[in-house]
Amino acid sequence: MDIRTTIQNVFQSLEKNNFAVLGFADEPMWEAPIVGVSAGNDSYYDFIKEHIGPFHWSPSEVFALKYEDVPAADRLRVVSMIFPQTEKTRAMQQKAKVFPCDRWLVSRGEWEPLMEEFSGKLVAELEAQSYRCVSVDLQPEFSRETSPDLGIASKWSHRHAAFAAGLGTFGLSDGFISEKGKAIRITSMVIEADLEPTDRKGRGPYDWCLYAFNGSCGACIKRCPVHAIDEKGHDKAACSAYEDEACDAYWPAHIERGTYIFGCGLCQSSVPCQNRRPVPDDAETVPTKEQEE
Repeated sequence: MDIRTTIQNVFQSLEKNNFAVLGFADEPMWEAPIVGVSAGNDSYYDFIKEHIGPFHWSPSEVFALKYEDVPAADRLRVVSMIFPQTEKTRAMQQKAKVFPCDRWLVSRGEWEPLMEEFSGKLVAELEAQSYRCVSVDLQPEFSRETSPDLGIASKWSHRHAAFAAGLGTFGLSDGFISEKGKAIRITSMVIEADLEPTDRKGRGPYDWCLYAFNGSCGACIKRCPVHAIDEKGHDKAACSAYEDEACDAYWPAHIERGTYIFGCGLCQSSVPCQNRRPVPDDAETVPTKEQEE
């Protein structure tokens, strides 16, 4: 069976992809994933170690977390999967000003349990087809680190893997802009398989961000309630501090906080790149400061 078909079949089988927490068990949290592939010996992974820090895993290092016998890097592939938010979630999130809407809050908070189900089933299906594979999200060693140059980081960047797989580019806010926009979440796995890598087509890291690419737009700057985004990019420390404060101030009483990981996500909504790759004409629809006032 084709690996992409297996991914979609596993997605369709998920029991946790719904808003049962909010009383809407028939409503999906996420749309079907879009899939891209990069080679385990892609030089971009060498760049990531230099750019983020030496703690960032290479595909071979990810594979070694599970298997003692690690093949040559050119026999490994990184499969990146992007899950878009649903249209209803995006529409509700557009109205949020200082705190995410209920659906956004829950879809982020339920992401880890969902990925445990999705990745567990996917690995089992692929292993049944005789593939050796490692889901990054299932590895207990997967954790946060501090980059000397970039601040908050982790041992593996799903976003950078998605760029390597030709699925899009980064935005001014650090969000990843895919063909389905940046109201998304990403996972990835390393597999020993003969898969054709997705062509990046010479794409630069910010080519799909209207502001970073040509100085237009800047909608995500206006969406941030604490000005953690400006012309220079994203202030991760200010963003993280606001998220802690916002949870204390605005967490809704009808949603149990539990172990939820929080993500504000305001900069991923009500922007031209919310649900698709933007085009230059989109910048004309972004209100100026005068129009907003």
